[in-house]
Amino acid sequence: PPKAPGTDKWMGKKVIHPYSRKAAQIMREAHKQEKKEKLKNEKALCFNLIGEKLQWFQNHLDPPPKKRYSNKDACELTERHSKCK
Repeated sequence: PPKAPGTDKWMGKKVIHPYSRKAAQIMREAHKQEKKEKLKNEKALCFNLIGEKLQWFQNHLDPPPKKRYSNKDACELTERHSKCK
C-alpha cells in the first residue's frame, strides 16, 4: 500500500507534550548544561586574568632572579603593578 506523502519524516520522532514530565526533565537537563557551560567560561576567564597578573609579575622581577624577596621588595613590586593599571 502506498504511503501518504510527508508521513515518513515523522517516523522515529515522538512528539512530547509541553507539560509532560518528560518535557520538564529535558528542560532541567538543558538548564543544567547551560549553567555548567556558564560556570566553565567564568572560571576560564578568572584563570586567564590570574595568569596575566602572574605573567606581569614574572616579567617585572629583577633581572637576576633573587632566591628570596623581602616584604619591602614585594610591596614595591605590587605598588608598581597597581600604578600600571
